[in-house]
Amino acid sequence: MRKIVVGALSIAIGLLIGPPVARAGDLQTTDASTTWQAGVDGVEIEWSPTGSVKRISSKFSVPVEFNDRRGIYKAQVIAEEKAKAAIVRFLDQSVSSTRIVAEVQSDLNKATQSRQTGAAASLHKVDERTLVETLTEVTTSFAHGSLGGVIVLEKGYDEKSEEAWVVVGISDKTIAAAVGVGAMIKHASPDQVRPEQAPPDTDLQKQPSEVKRIKQSDW
Repeated sequence: MRKIVVGALSIAIGLLIGPPVARAGDLQTTDASTTWQAGVDGVEIEWSPTGSVKRISSKFSVPVEFNDRRGIYKAQVIAEEKAKAAIVRFLDQSVSSTRIVAEVQSDLNKATQSRQTGAAASLHKVDERTLVETLTEVTTSFAHGSLGGVIVLEKGYDEKSEEAWVVVGISDKTIAAAVGVGAMIKHASPDQVRPEQAPPDTDLQKQPSEVKRIKQSDW
């Protein structure tokens, strides 16, 4: 009987604690690689067994205002660009802080003379000075960089939270492929390059949850 009570208590404590929460800086090590998550919802870096960086990925989520096909597509495009920007900010970021002090002084001299019939004239003079000081502090950050071999690893939409997300990544393989393709298209004609087109316009219809992932696991 005592063992049953202790077992039930252990199960109850496990349910209250729940699964472990992923935190920034967590390490996941396997025989093949080591993965480090730099942010809760940000950049994730994976090292190869030799100690070199194998690939880096970034995830970003964006709320969807109109949950039709066009609204989800727009949110996923924004999430993709935000995920790329997170990688650039991780690589290099400039932060500056500026303080501005302004002092304004205003002097006012005012004289008023009044005269009534049968009475002596009276003169009233007022001198006023106003001094205003302001302090403004501005902190800005700026990130700029070039990325090559960026691919979309996953994109999806959650109808419960009404959020769309995109995961982008860069690896040694995608960088090598981008360099090779860049050398190839230098000799391509302009007719061989076609820009990406948006999906056709549709009526406002609520879309269910969906997830699209890249089929190749070793990218």
